[in-house]
Amino acid sequence: MRDLRFYAMLLLRRLHWLILLTLIGTMAGLVVARLITPIYQANALLVVEGERIPDQLASSTVQTDTNAKLQVIRKRVLARENLLDMARRMDLFPALRTASGARDVDAVFEALTGSISIEISKQAKSKTAPQEATFMTVSYIAGSPTRAAQVANELVTRILKEDADIRTKAARDTLDFFSREVDRLNSELAKSSASILQFKQENSTALPERLPLLRDQLAALQLSTPQLADQIREVEDQKDRLVRRREVSGETVDLDAIYPPAQRDLARLEAQRDALRQVLPPDDPRIAALGAQIMEQDAGATEPLAKPASAFEERLRALENDLFTARARQEAAEVQMEQLQADIAKVPANAAALEALQRDYANLLDQYDRATRARAVAETGDTIESLAKGEKLTVIDQAVAPNEPVKPNRKTIAVAGFGAGFVLGLLVIIGRELLNPGIRRPEDLQRQLGISAFATLPYIATPADLARRRRQFVISSVMVLGALIAVLALVGLLYMPLDRIF
Repeated sequence: MRDLRFYAMLLLRRLHWLILLTLIGTMAGLVVARLITPIYQANALLVVEGERIPDQLASSTVQTDTNAKLQVIRKRVLARENLLDMARRMDLFPALRTASGARDVDAVFEALTGSISIEISKQAKSKTAPQEATFMTVSYIAGSPTRAAQVANELVTRILKEDADIRTKAARDTLDFFSREVDRLNSELAKSSASILQFKQENSTALPERLPLLRDQLAALQLSTPQLADQIREVEDQKDRLVRRREVSGETVDLDAIYPPAQRDLARLEAQRDALRQVLPPDDPRIAALGAQIMEQDAGATEPLAKPASAFEERLRALENDLFTARARQEAAEVQMEQLQADIAKVPANAAALEALQRDYANLLDQYDRATRARAVAETGDTIESLAKGEKLTVIDQAVAPNEPVKPNRKTIAVAGFGAGFVLGLLVIIGRELLNPGIRRPEDLQRQLGISAFATLPYIATPADLARRRRQFVISSVMVLGALIAVLALVGLLYMPLDRIF
C-alpha cells in the first residue's frame, strides 16, 4: 500500500511530462495523418427494376438471366479498350508514362482495374426462397473526391448504356429474325402452293378426288361398248340389205365407183379425228397425226367427190359414213377406256405425291402461323424495350464527392499518436526513476545499504527549493499549455474549424 502511494506521488510529480509527451504524440499523429496522401472513394448504387408492363398483357422478348446479364455488362465495361478510352477522355493517371515519354497504357490499365470495383448482390438460388432485388454497386477510388465522383458516374453511364444496348439489340435481333423467318416461310408457301397447282394441272385427269368420277365413266363406257358394237352391226346389216336389194334387181353394185377409196379413206380419217377429239386433249399426238394424214390424203385427191347419181348411191354413201362414224366412236371409246384405266392406275401414286405436297404445305403453313405470332410478340417486345418499359438498371444513388477519405484512417492515426505519446511518457517517467540511484525512502536505505532506519525526518524545503519548484511548475504548465494550443491549432487548420467543435 505504501509502494502504491509512493509511485502515485512520483507519477503525480512527473505528470507534466506525461501530459506533454502525450500531446506531442497526438500532434505527430495529426501531422502524419494529414501528410499521408488521402484516398477518396465514390460509390453509386443501381438496382434492376422489373418490367413495368405485366407479363399477362405483354411480355418483353429479352429473357436473359439477370445475374448473367449483369456479369456480361461488368465484363464489357471493364474491358481493356473501354477503360483505356475512358482514361484518354478523362485524362486519368497522366503521370504514368514510359521512359520515352509516351503514355504507359499497361500501367494505366492496371491502375484503373485496381481503382474500380463493380459488385453484384447475390441472389437466392433456391426456387422456394423469395426473390430479392438485385443491386449493383459501382465504386472508384482516387486522390481527389471530385475525380472519384466523376469517374464513378462515368462508369454508371457506361453501364446504363450497355444495359440499354443489350436489351434493345436483343429485342431488335429477335424481331429481325422472325421477320426474316416470316418472309422466308411466305416464299416457301408460295413455292409449295405453286408446286401443288402445277402437279394438279399436270395430273388433272388422275387426281384422287376424280377417282369416283373416273370409275363411273369407265363403267359407263364398258356398258356402252355392246351398244356401239350393236350399232356397227346394225349399220352393216342395213348396208348389206341395201346392196342385196340392188343386186336382186339385176344391177351390179361397184362401191369403188360409187364411193372412191380415196374419198372413203378421207371420210374414215375425219371420223376418227372427230371421235378422238371428244376424248383426247387437243395437243395429243394422235390427233395431230390424223390431221397430217387428212391433209396428205386431201392433197392427194385428184378430183372432188361427185354428186350421187341416184338415191341408192346417196344412201350407200350415208351408210358407209355412218359405219365410219360408229367404228370411230368404238375406237374412241376403247382409247378413252384405256386412258381411264391408266388414270385410275395413276391415282394411288398421285394421291401419295399430292398428300406429300399438301403435308409439306400444311407444315409450312403451321410454321408460318407460329412465326407470324412470334413476330407479333417480338414487335411488342421491341416496342417495350424501345420505350424502356422492360427490365432495366436504374440509378438509386448517384456518386457524389465524398467528404472523408477511406484511406488513411486519420482518426486511427491520431488515436495511435495519442497512445504512443502516452506510452512514451510512461516509459520516460519509469526510466528516469529506474536510472535515479538516489535514496528517497527508508526502504531504499535498507535495500541498498542494509541499514534499518529508526526514524524518518521529512524534507525541509529551503526558499531556494521553493522558488525552483515554482519555476519548474510554471515552465511545465507553459509547455503543456503550448502543446495543447498546438494540438487545437492543428485540428483547426488541418481538419475542421474549432467553432464546429466548441
